Amino acid sequence: MLSVRDPVNAGEVGIGRAIVPVLSLAVLGAGAYVLQRRHGSLETVVALLIVCCAGFAYALSVDPLLAASQKSDSIVLSLPVVAATVSGVGRRSLASCLVVCGLSNVAMSSASVLGTAIGGREIVVDFTALGSLIAVFLLLIVLWAARRNAVQEAPALDRAAREQQSINEEARLLGHASSLLHDTVLGDLHAIAMLGPGPIPESHLAVIRRDLDLLARSDELLRATGGAAIPGLIESTSESMLTRTLARVGSRGLRVIVSGDVDELDALDATAEEAIVAAIEQCLVNVVVHAGVSLAELAIVASGDEVTATITDAGRGFTVSATPADRLGLRLSVYDRMFGVGGSATVWSTPGAGTSVLLSVPKGLA
Repeated sequence: MLSVRDPVNAGEVGIGRAIVPVLSLAVLGAGAYVLQRRHGSLETVVALLIVCCAGFAYALSVDPLLAASQKSDSIVLSLPVVAATVSGVGRRSLASCLVVCGLSNVAMSSASVLGTAIGGREIVVDFTALGSLIAVFLLLIVLWAARRNAVQEAPALDRAAREQQSINEEARLLGHASSLLHDTVLGDLHAIAMLGPGPIPESHLAVIRRDLDLLARSDELLRATGGAAIPGLIESTSESMLTRTLARVGSRGLRVIVSGDVDELDALDATAEEAIVAAIEQCLVNVVVHAGVSLAELAIVASGDEVTATITDAGRGFTVSATPADRLGLRLSVYDRMFGVGGSATVWSTPGAGTSVLLSVPKGLA
């Protein structure tokens, strides 16, 4: 652009006269890049020499293109000095940043002054370059102070984060335990209610003793440190969780027709699988207890990033909006359980026309 204003011959643009200044700026940029990325002493010295030489070549080559009235503080000469000044801001320490920025400013300013002096231009104080050095120094000091405060506050923030994580985990475990408590008590009571008059069979008593022992230890297990799971509350997965669930409700006289992508449950995160299968079991138990039918349908579908389970029966049904607030079955064992793993539960029911429950969980947990 400068060469356009000062053509070599009338009607001819001397574009070639701008090649040396442009190449000098390219070399200067390479030296500034080295100062930013390479922090060794030898590399820093070599990069400063490159910046100085490139600045001298730029000032010497651009001088003939400037107007005669322009002095050594011309903006065309000042901007490369400003660029060189900020080349040291990426150093590891505040002292290193200040030293390299200062040396870059002095080296580039000296080279610029020397080049313009050789061209016979008037030498004056370059307030633009000086102001850029002061501004960079102030900015580095402010950033260093802010970073120091952040580093000092980091341990407190880390402790707060760990405490919050502990609170969230305790809430999750308490919710999980509440759901299991409801399911266990309801299941045992219903099993006893289905027995005929007379002594309780030993097989039933063994199950009840096991459940009582588990409930007696639940408080201790919840307060054990360092464990994210509740030993003994989550059954072994050596066989399909859904298979065991269907066997339990089948023993109560409920026949379940299963369809869809059942294997998708095994591909879920262990926590999500445990949650949705336990919710399915509670829905099927509700069919046994409330629906008055012996047949239900279960459909498992994988869609996108979710796995859904739909439980349907043609039983008595009920009015969802009229369900009393103290009915804990759906809230603890279904809604809260799904919410705890980032999923959802939706219930549709009409008196006399049956009930449908849609459970949904994400395939991956954060």
